[in-house]
Amino acid sequence: MAKKKTSSNKDLANQLKDLFSSISFKLDKDKIKKKSSPGSGFISKFSNSIISMLSEYSVQQEEVVGIDITPNSLKLAQLSKKDEEWTVEKLAFRHLDRIEDVKSSAAKISEEIQTAFKSGKFTTTNAAVSLPVSSSIVKVITMPLMTDEEMLKAIEYDSLWENLTQLPDAVEEYSIFHQTIRKDSAQNLMDVLFVASKLSDVNQYIDIVNKAQMNPIVMDVRCFALRNAFETKNMKKMTKAPLAILEMGAYENYLLILKEEVPFVSDIFVSSKDKEILGAEHKDQKSISPIIDRFSMQIKQNLDSYSSRFKSEKVQNLFLVSNSPNVNEIADAFSKKFKDMAVMVLDPFNSMVVPQQIKEKLNAESNHSSYTAVAGLATRKLDIFGYYQKVTGVNNINLLPNREGVRKTQRTKFISGFALIAVIAILIISSSLIGYNYFSKSSENSQDLVDYSKIENQLSELQLKMMKLKGENKNLIEGLKLSETATTNQDTAAKVLVSLAEKAGLNIALSTIVFDGSVQYKIEGEAMSDSDVINYLSRIREIEIFESVVLEKSFLATEGSNIKSFHINIDVKSEFMSRKNLDRNKEAVE
Repeated sequence: MAKKKTSSNKDLANQLKDLFSSISFKLDKDKIKKKSSPGSGFISKFSNSIISMLSEYSVQQEEVVGIDITPNSLKLAQLSKKDEEWTVEKLAFRHLDRIEDVKSSAAKISEEIQTAFKSGKFTTTNAAVSLPVSSSIVKVITMPLMTDEEMLKAIEYDSLWENLTQLPDAVEEYSIFHQTIRKDSAQNLMDVLFVASKLSDVNQYIDIVNKAQMNPIVMDVRCFALRNAFETKNMKKMTKAPLAILEMGAYENYLLILKEEVPFVSDIFVSSKDKEILGAEHKDQKSISPIIDRFSMQIKQNLDSYSSRFKSEKVQNLFLVSNSPNVNEIADAFSKKFKDMAVMVLDPFNSMVVPQQIKEKLNAESNHSSYTAVAGLATRKLDIFGYYQKVTGVNNINLLPNREGVRKTQRTKFISGFALIAVIAILIISSSLIGYNYFSKSSENSQDLVDYSKIENQLSELQLKMMKLKGENKNLIEGLKLSETATTNQDTAAKVLVSLAEKAGLNIALSTIVFDGSVQYKIEGEAMSDSDVINYLSRIREIEIFESVVLEKSFLATEGSNIKSFHINIDVKSEFMSRKNLDRNKEAVE
């Protein structure tokens, strides 16, 4: 996936602040107690206040509020990103009563958005909204290789989409987004991502947001909003196999599979009665078992269709998103149906920084997966300079009919703000240079020495902790290896235990390992995150004496914590229960 452009108004203001700080030799009254003239203090106060004002202004140009609208709830979220770390800045939730559909209750929804905006104390009116998958068309079209100019000319005369997409209605009735995602010069072909929705549906959502006194700048599709929630996670640590997201509930039911940002979206048919059952709370799985059976059959068909079409490896991880109060029971039921996949409920917040006051709001809702769409929308930014035209992927879809006009308006604001920042920056730098003689070079050196000492102490502490952990790990492995001189089953058990311990690493803590006396081991433990569980599964599946490795369940260890508990079932190959075969395997490895 292409990395997002990092130069922005926010970065510019931060660079100016850093520049001023370097010129003033990083003088900090709270850290370095040194006499200075009244003039230098005035300059420092004045420049810092101006920089803070400019920083706030420039950040507001980038901030976006994600708005997730469904017939029974309304969610707003605002995120910030520093380096690779995301923080939940603002969050609001409103329950919608007596809402049959969005269209007939547009005025009420606009009022609720205004209420949520005020109660959440959001700092920008720029909004990113998503359309239902059921109101959208998503296709990957293979067509003859064209230049950008040839495509624009074909689109201009309405001949391209009419010939390739066979839309139910006239092309002019749709808002269309397209992007070339792959070119094959050898075969003279290319793949184009085509996303469309009826203008009437798009304008309906735009009108709702506008009447809430907000400014829609991004119109996404819900399935891609779920995908964008993964922007808050470290994608490099995720498995390279296709990513699968299943949303099921009273309103949206579909399966999204992505491999290298090429999407495969398929609807899941659910009857009205089944939707009612999913929306109600059930204490056992008996009530939802028939629904799970029907879902599983359609999911398997779609997985087979995906593998056949794209010739890709099998999906290893299925992330579940649902507004159903039975989401954990549903995940457990799917885990039993798909034993070759890890099924887990998607929590968009488990890798983000969540302030305590927002954490209290989230704790009132046990099903965090229902916030996935709004978290993904809150990661969006308006592409005012056309950067994403040079980038492939599904994280820049925008179905706003007037997106070029919105982009031009925002670009004008950005340039005006940039000019203002440049003028004031020159004044600040000039003022800083006048006050340069009031500061001593020794102040910087003293501060550097203090910082160096702190870092050196922190490094020493970390090295001691690392040595302690390595020692404990070594003792554990050596202790386990002592059992290799025992009887046949004990010899196999020793290899199992040693392998499980060696593959655990620092982010996995095994608490219980139970052997059933035959060939199965049950493992319980805790991990720092979902990705650590997935990576641990991948590592132990490579151990050749194991017949199967199945994630039975994965859940939060304690309420309000990000630590994940997991249960794994492992079957040892029956032939390795013989000492002769196990010894032969050891000789082969050596």
